Amino acid sequence: MKEYTGRQIAIFTDAHGLLEPTKAVLEDISERGIIEIYSLGDNIGVGPNPSEVLDLLDEYNVISIAGNSEDYVTLGSSPFMAYFNTLKEQSRLWTLSKLNERQIGEIKLFPHSIELLVGGKKLALCHFANDVRIDFMKNSTWTYQSRIDYGMKGYPQFMYTNSPEQLEEIDDIIRKYGIDNPFVKGYLSAKDEPLFRRKRVDFFDTIIQGHVHWKIYEKSPKTDFYSIRAVGMAYGKDSVDTASYVILKEHNESFDLEEVLVKYDREKMISSILSSDSPDYSIRRFVNMKR
Repeated sequence: MKEYTGRQIAIFTDAHGLLEPTKAVLEDISERGIIEIYSLGDNIGVGPNPSEVLDLLDEYNVISIAGNSEDYVTLGSSPFMAYFNTLKEQSRLWTLSKLNERQIGEIKLFPHSIELLVGGKKLALCHFANDVRIDFMKNSTWTYQSRIDYGMKGYPQFMYTNSPEQLEEIDDIIRKYGIDNPFVKGYLSAKDEPLFRRKRVDFFDTIIQGHVHWKIYEKSPKTDFYSIRAVGMAYGKDSVDTASYVILKEHNESFDLEEVLVKYDREKMISSILSSDSPDYSIRRFVNMKR
């Protein structure tokens, strides 16, 4: 019989500088009395209010993981030039211009994964179970979504993380290009602070991640994978005027995972997007704007 401990954990992801849905979620979490709160990264990037979102996370004592948008700030664009273009670089520089020194300093301290024990289960939180600092083409959110779209299992690509092949690749790239090459910064970061402290994904009972932007739940023989919906982005059958997060409710055997949808001021968010001087309009597509 389940016996609940009273411990509740709130998790959201991919705020992407969207203040209104992030605020609605954090207010709802606070009203429920939940004080253990995690963001899975990409708090900034593309959206119109990166500085305000980071201040809001500080106000609610949110513990944040670094996503690729945070890596663009700390590592620069050189490690990601394989898919960066002029617009993405302009967007990165625009976001950086909106942040103050304190915020940039805090971002530099964000870990790339967090391990928890919840209801006796080994849980890992990350932005994506393939390391976005180095593994963003061969094993990426696009390849993951494509596997799912074609009716295949998506999680096998996560088995590459911390495999002997990946560790060898990291060392080979560093040797080939040298530590002073800006391209190598992502590899050096991954070597100095490895995802999951170099554990394989099947060490964990559950991995909860963001990055994908919409909800995908999968089970492997050893590990449950939860890709949770981006906090302010709606896809498919999701209501466009609701923000999203999940609550873990710990009990003696494991935990229950519940998705929570919260109403937010969508018109105000749209107004912020339309009045922003950001060079990147892709946020309009991400939030299903019709104008």
